[in-house]
Amino acid sequence: MPAHYALSDAFIVLVTIFAGNALRQNGQNLLAFAMACFGIAAAVGVVRFAGGLQDELASLHSGASQYLGLVGTLAVASACVFRGGGRGDALRLGIILSVAGASYVFARPLLAPFFILALVIAFIAAIARPFSSQQRWLVPIGVVIMLANALFIRRAAWLDEAVSWHLYHVLVALALAVLAKGMIVTERNMRKPLA
Repeated sequence: MPAHYALSDAFIVLVTIFAGNALRQNGQNLLAFAMACFGIAAAVGVVRFAGGLQDELASLHSGASQYLGLVGTLAVASACVFRGGGRGDALRLGIILSVAGASYVFARPLLAPFFILALVIAFIAAIARPFSSQQRWLVPIGVVIMLANALFIRRAAWLDEAVSWHLYHVLVALALAVLAKGMIVTERNMRKPLA
């Protein structure tokens, strides 16, 4: 695989750095951790392709993408369902890491269905309980981009391999940016007056 494959992975790394910092500063630590998971997996891809280590890092890149992608997606789904903003994040993170780890080790064929299920749950929760941000509609849109991307673009037979690779990764970066923007709670909405 040529070195240009690193470009779209680098785009994910950049998006997750900025989005993760913005979410962390907003008190959304679980979501910031989700961004870090996607960013770390993409960073392995950058090193793999830019460093000419395609064969040497292939299994590490694949494993990191599968495991950390599932962890990140479960964290997004958890944030959409529970809206803790700090309360219970450590417990949920422990459960997410355990479930994703057990799935990765013992039920690897179920990783993709778990990923899809987590996105469907995140979508339903984002519609049923919108985030209190000014762009709350961005959260379900970001989830739909991730879901459609996983179902129709990832390894699409109707696309050239390089086009599929780059389109998939650019859409992941776009979805993560959209999700982060929609999940950042505005200060005005955070402090609602008591009735």
